[in-house]
Amino acid sequence: MDSSKTTQQQKDTNQPTEGSSMNKAADSLKAAFQAHSANPGPAMPKDFNVKEEGTKEERRAKAEELNK
Repeated sequence: MDSSKTTQQQKDTNQPTEGSSMNKAADSLKAAFQAHSANPGPAMPKDFNVKEEGTKEERRAKAEELNK
């Protein structure tokens, strides 16, 4: 009867460690992929009032000059 108790005790001690190791593995996977699950969208400043420099013709002339 002692041998049956020891095998039962061994089974009882093995089950929580297997479950906890699976939980630890699942938690580590969740932590690893947590950064990828965020969906914040594009970064937009609160005050997005940018003024254009010059007129349309000046901007085109500058672009042509830079693209030479």
